[in-house]
Amino acid sequence: MRKITSLICCLIVCGTVLAQTAGRDAFLTMLNTMNLDETNLGFRPKGYWTRYPDPQDIPFKNLAFDDLFSEPQRLYDFVRIMALSADDYLHPDYLSANSNALLKVSYYCGVRQATGQMRDYSASLWAEAPDQEPLLYAIRTIYEQTGRVYRYNAMAKASDFPLIEKDLRAAIESIHPLVQNVVARTVLHLLQAYQFQQIAMRNVDYQQASECWRIRHLGETQFDGLEYFPQIEDCARNLDMNSIYYAGNKMLETAEQLADTLIALKSVKGIDWKKQNLNVETPIGRIVLSGSKDDVHEYSDLLLLVDIGGNDTYKGAVGSTPSLQIPISLAIDLEGDDQYINDDEYLPSQGAGIFGAGVLLDVSGNDHYKSKRLGQGAAMLGMGVLADLAGDDEYELWTDGQGGAYFGVGVAIDNSGDDKYSIWGDGQGYGGVGGVGTLVNRTGNDHYYAEPEAEKAFRPDYHSKEGKFNYSYAQGCGIGRRGDITDGHSWAGGMGTLIDLAGDDVYESAQWSLGCGYWYGMGFVWDGGGDDSYTATGWSMGAGAHFCIGAMFDEGGNDTCTIWKEQSQGLGFGHDYTIALCLNRGGDDVYKLNGEGLGFAINMSQVFFIDTDGKDRYVTSKPTGHWGWNNFEQYNPPIIGAFQLLFSDQICLFADLQGEDQYSLVDFPGGGNARPDSLMSEGATYFHPTAAVRDSLSNKRFFGMGRDFKDWQGPPIEFFRDKMAKRFKEFK
Repeated sequence: MRKITSLICCLIVCGTVLAQTAGRDAFLTMLNTMNLDETNLGFRPKGYWTRYPDPQDIPFKNLAFDDLFSEPQRLYDFVRIMALSADDYLHPDYLSANSNALLKVSYYCGVRQATGQMRDYSASLWAEAPDQEPLLYAIRTIYEQTGRVYRYNAMAKASDFPLIEKDLRAAIESIHPLVQNVVARTVLHLLQAYQFQQIAMRNVDYQQASECWRIRHLGETQFDGLEYFPQIEDCARNLDMNSIYYAGNKMLETAEQLADTLIALKSVKGIDWKKQNLNVETPIGRIVLSGSKDDVHEYSDLLLLVDIGGNDTYKGAVGSTPSLQIPISLAIDLEGDDQYINDDEYLPSQGAGIFGAGVLLDVSGNDHYKSKRLGQGAAMLGMGVLADLAGDDEYELWTDGQGGAYFGVGVAIDNSGDDKYSIWGDGQGYGGVGGVGTLVNRTGNDHYYAEPEAEKAFRPDYHSKEGKFNYSYAQGCGIGRRGDITDGHSWAGGMGTLIDLAGDDVYESAQWSLGCGYWYGMGFVWDGGGDDSYTATGWSMGAGAHFCIGAMFDEGGNDTCTIWKEQSQGLGFGHDYTIALCLNRGGDDVYKLNGEGLGFAINMSQVFFIDTDGKDRYVTSKPTGHWGWNNFEQYNPPIIGAFQLLFSDQICLFADLQGEDQYSLVDFPGGGNARPDSLMSEGATYFHPTAAVRDSLSNKRFFGMGRDFKDWQGPPIEFFRDKMAKRFKEFK
């Protein structure tokens, strides 16, 4: 496939620019040069494709998968909508005038990608409480609507003990009436969320739910179908997820309303915030209100926790479902430099939901989040959201979170500040089986780190030499359950997305990351600008394998993209019916790749690498495997197991549109002995195979082209052009 002798079959045109067809952009010009057009893009699998895992028979497939798989030219628009929602709704001007930003962003980046039956209007919040003792009324309503006894009696007389109402009234007495009123409304909203969670569970077997609740190694076991969990499949089919999402929406909107109102009340005279303390039990969870001290919070049964201020410490589950019995949990911290610490790897925390919804909102402060599994915007058969609106924050996690989900929605939102994310894997925008996981970071110079070395966090990938580097499954990654090689239970991967709109950012990971898909999964990265650094070891930066989609978009800046380890692949690389796209718009960029990529596909995939502008530098260590290369010689004619290759087009494109670019070959690993690349140079065009070679093939549906446009003067690429209107002209 990669023998140097195959170069005889390739045509190199150096220093010559092919005629530009009027009205056609560079992308269409390249397709038309090979007698292709838009109809050749994508895959539309058929039931008669023997041995192909029919998408009609793969459960839990994402709503958008089939259509994007058949129309990859829509990928930019699809991901752009998610990025624009963060731009619009987290904008300071919108936040100052509205209390639904978190609902909006979580909808576009999470809920809408999981269900088409909901829209983003509102969470339909409604609560009526009397002016007198509103909080007592709200808690009494919980007792009444959950069928619990509020006033005990026996022998036709009121009991002397316990006196629930008396105790509650005494506990609430110190809470200012204005504070009582707004907290009471939130309590009633959470009761509504609880009721919808109960509706969601109506067909779920409790024993199976209990077994699912303890599973904490789902991601590690599904990639190659290592363990089958029938109870998860049954619960996923029987759980009413739309009711879970509706409960989560109510929590998001009431959280923002409560936070905004309390912040406004802090300017009201006559409220002693040091005395705004409450700790009471209810049938659906504990309600805690804490004043402005430096508090330590550690509870296992929270329905609602609100902390007004101070540098606080939160231990264990916070804003997360701690058990099947407490399926709704909301935590709000208004200000302070806070510590969120969870040392129990079986306890979801910091914005996580299992068979329910968990939300954590931290409004301001330089905060530190540390947990183990399933946290920091995570879900399994539920919905979890972590939103931090301001501050330089640090996030540490083992696995499953920082915007990650299985069979549900997990969203992590950070609006501003220079932030640091650290994870072993399965997170930072991760869609595990049936899940939608999104990490949104709007502004700041941020650092995303997924531990690359197996000796530090043991997750070795056999694709790396001697298993030195890990499966990351991080930073915009969608991973499914490949059951075709084990027990025949294949589950589609979810959708994982990382969105960072501004700042000079650093991305570090190992294998399977940065816009990567696997087994009906989709992975996306959107970086809106800044001088960014991307480093990975393989299967990264617009890549994937086995019926999937992976895309990476960088909207500007002088960026460095490095995949420089043994057996490296990426920067536009696909295997076995993968759609892969790597688009970098503007800037003087450096690309360094040891293995195959930069527009390389094998086994009938479609990959596209495009750099639109700038003085770019391309450094590789191999003379082949780039610039539109593909394996047209393999399975040609196809064997029985590759029958489906007869009905698809393998398309590999590399394009650099403008700027004086350099293409160099160097020795691996040191990078010495630099010399001009043998296939690509400024102004060159390269085909693999050539038209003459293609005509001689049994299966002629292989198209590869690399082109450095010396100075493209035509229209911008229509498919990858920003067409959406921003709500605010000025980015803040």
